[in-house]
Amino acid sequence: MAIRVKRRTRQPEEIPLASTSDIAFLLIIFFLAASALLELRGVKVPLPKKDAPPMQIQKKDLFKIKIDAEGTYIHEGKAAPLSELMTIVAEALRSNRDLVVVLQPSPDAPVETVPRILDELQKRNVQRISLSMDKAGGRR
Repeated sequence: MAIRVKRRTRQPEEIPLASTSDIAFLLIIFFLAASALLELRGVKVPLPKKDAPPMQIQKKDLFKIKIDAEGTYIHEGKAAPLSELMTIVAEALRSNRDLVVVLQPSPDAPVETVPRILDELQKRNVQRISLSMDKAGGRR
């Protein structure tokens, strides 16, 4: 008499994935809540009002600062460090309250040069600032 042995077929083991969607949902909620708590800092630039008429600016009221591809600040064809340039701006602002500082960065200028000068101008309460791209990209 032969004994019949039943062989059990083993089912492959699986990792239970039922709670994966719950964990993903909780992670999304966590990152949304955490990102709401982040404080983003930037440079505040006052913008003109929606219905404001175009400004009429005379050439004598313009203070042009170019920023070349190396990050050098240039005023009236002369390169100057930022601290010296801010002294010149402060003197010009004292003598002319209608002064508009025109920043003309080169397209190849280092990224940090514009926020750095904007921050320095705001520290000195310069309210009238104009940004325009220097298309030439170099010294003149």
